[in-house]
Amino acid sequence: MKLPGDRHGLLSRHARPWLFAVFTAIACSAISVNVSFFHSIPYALAFLAITIFATVYGMPLSVFLAILSIAARAVFRAIAFPGQPVLTYFDLLASGVTLIAAILVSLLTRNRRRASSQLEIAHVALQERTDALVESLHSSKCASWTLDADSGNGPQWYGGSYQILGRPFAEAEQLDSFLALLHPEDRDRIAGLIQQLKTAVDPVLCEFRAPWPNGDLHWFEMRATRVPGSAPLWRGLTMDITERKCTESALLRSEKLAAMGRLASTVAHEINNPLEAVTNLLYLAQKDTNLSPGTQAYLVTAEQELARLGDITRLTLGFVRSSSTRRNIEIAPIADEVLSIFRRRLESKGVHIERIYQPEVSVEIAPHELRQILTNLISNAADAVNGTPSCIAIRIQQDGASAVQLIVEDSGTGIDPAAMPRIFEPFFTTKDDIGTGIGLWVTRELVEANGGRINAESGTLLHGVKTRFTIEFPTTA
Repeated sequence: MKLPGDRHGLLSRHARPWLFAVFTAIACSAISVNVSFFHSIPYALAFLAITIFATVYGMPLSVFLAILSIAARAVFRAIAFPGQPVLTYFDLLASGVTLIAAILVSLLTRNRRRASSQLEIAHVALQERTDALVESLHSSKCASWTLDADSGNGPQWYGGSYQILGRPFAEAEQLDSFLALLHPEDRDRIAGLIQQLKTAVDPVLCEFRAPWPNGDLHWFEMRATRVPGSAPLWRGLTMDITERKCTESALLRSEKLAAMGRLASTVAHEINNPLEAVTNLLYLAQKDTNLSPGTQAYLVTAEQELARLGDITRLTLGFVRSSSTRRNIEIAPIADEVLSIFRRRLESKGVHIERIYQPEVSVEIAPHELRQILTNLISNAADAVNGTPSCIAIRIQQDGASAVQLIVEDSGTGIDPAAMPRIFEPFFTTKDDIGTGIGLWVTRELVEANGGRINAESGTLLHGVKTRFTIEFPTTA
């Protein structure tokens, strides 16, 4: 309860032991006076109560209880036995002994109370540190553990650690082997490390992977130190470093792309210089009237192939220089221009080209970006088709009033279902001998940068199609 004017109940908390002492003194005195069993030991209950109060609360409260018990006994004796003396010589002697006992017990138990108080303070401080440790483990995604290398069992995880395995630690400890939770490619390496811990003395550091129950693959870093002067007992910390690994991977991809961009720019620039010289030489050679018609035809073919090489270098530079202004352009002429670059290659393979163009379908995009998109998709289709009959189809159509579709289909070998989720990742390729792994990634980046989206399908589709890439752009006004 709260006393009047006591906002926080502090007075009530401090007054409670004194009120309890008053109640105890009255109760003990009433029982010892009115119950015949206690007539021969009248101060037994009071002495017991004084001892308890002296042990728990100290000298002031125990002395107060002793004095109050003597006074209360006198009052109850006066009420119960009128006409008899309230305090006899024995009562005075017993009262003095009771007071002295209260003081002695208080002095004897003072150290215990002090130690108990210090222990409680230490317990509170330890609990606060434990809570802080648990919070830090969870915020840093870490788990602490101990491992007895000789036991053959897995690590014993500390309660309160972050559940880095995606499941309760009790469930993990019930498994026959901790290694069953790890990625199959890492199990032998970690098993060998555990064997080394039996004789090793230096701290260890390693990384490993483990799939979570939801299928996500997580990376972990483990640090362990051997406990001095014991059996091969190790204490360690394991932290989830998946985010760090993803960041490192993204940084590595960015560095690779930057290096590839610089290389592409340099190569394309260096090729352009001799291209200009060869173009001029071909022009001058065609002006020679003494050449036979056959030689003139060869020079025309050479000029066409040289123009194709020039288109390739421009597309390579277009990959690096992405600051061109968008404008409303028709898709079909750009598609024909890109197909002309691959004409010789497709004719040598006997590939049939289908052009299904809806007229006057336009998108708002930088011309070199649209060329890059079509080049990447048609190049992949040309790599996939092999043998006759083979077909590559380019479809350009209006999809309702709000979207334009650009579809590239081929009847090639298709894409492995296991590789489908990763085909748009940078540097992922199924063509180890000729692939760079950036074509589809660049394509998706360009499509999404222009407000579109790209979707891939592979398998046994209609009309013999094995792979289909569908790009949707928003319709221009």
